[in-house]
Amino acid sequence: MEYITVKGVDKPVSKLIMGTAWFDPSFEDEIFAMMDLYVAEGGTTVDCGRFYGIARSEGILKRWLDARGNRRDLVIIDKYCHPIITPDGAHHPEYWRVKPELITDDLHYSLLHTGCDRFDLYLMHRDEPTTPVAAFMDRLEMNREEGLIGAYGVSNWELPRVEEAMDYCRKKGYSGIAVNNPSYSLATVAKPRWPGTVYADDAYARWHKEQDIALFSWASQAHGFFADIYPRDGSAPKDIQEAFFSDGNFERLKRAQELGKQKGVDSINIALAYVLCQPITVAAIVGSRSRKEFDSCLRTLDLKLTLQELTYLSLESDSL
Repeated sequence: MEYITVKGVDKPVSKLIMGTAWFDPSFEDEIFAMMDLYVAEGGTTVDCGRFYGIARSEGILKRWLDARGNRRDLVIIDKYCHPIITPDGAHHPEYWRVKPELITDDLHYSLLHTGCDRFDLYLMHRDEPTTPVAAFMDRLEMNREEGLIGAYGVSNWELPRVEEAMDYCRKKGYSGIAVNNPSYSLATVAKPRWPGTVYADDAYARWHKEQDIALFSWASQAHGFFADIYPRDGSAPKDIQEAFFSDGNFERLKRAQELGKQKGVDSINIALAYVLCQPITVAAIVGSRSRKEFDSCLRTLDLKLTLQELTYLSLESDSL
């Protein structure tokens, strides 16, 4: 395992972060085994949220933490202000839960349901651009000063809003944003899969190089696109086709397969390495559900792509 340092977090953050959106009580034993494996292999960081797993992930995480007694050894990330998800898995953006007062409401709810007395990192799931950043940052800094969170950040914010929030925090003397959490992958995205989600391009990602905040990428493997699991005959899920099916992305997939063949790994490893080898402070949230999937992610850490390989994969160059 490899680690990064994140402002305001007093423990090392593993570059592979275990996501919990896939948690479900029907296979809790398998989840416990996967979490045990993750920790045994050096994983330190878990990403959770009130509405993950259709609002059931936090309870499963609590039961695992209680059973293992290892809360103090881990970096627990929780997220807030997510749109409501109903039991059928549908998102409901018509009730946009991005409000300053709901930051603290969700915080107390999630602390109770995870059994934690504080979160190491607290990240906002979405943005509401009509609300001044001051309202959000004031509330987050208040929760930090109360000792309920160690550090805070945002997810699915456009870059100008991130910059505006950072400027405000500097002027106020706040600890400020420690983590930015858009989706970032080798793919370019034509249409977001869910309302209010933000997919960073290379320019957005590389902006972090000169900043004191880390990039945590969700969907860093482009929802399986670079595993080449989706048929191209029109039968793939509509949202996957609308997001990822483009000539440019299929060329990126072809190049990832080519480079993977040279290095003896799969194209999905190359795609994840593309994110983790960027010259920034970066980590990837993964949702490994089996030993095979997690071993694949671990194998990626051994790949060190050169600048020439990165530009070839991103189509900025046509030669290796």
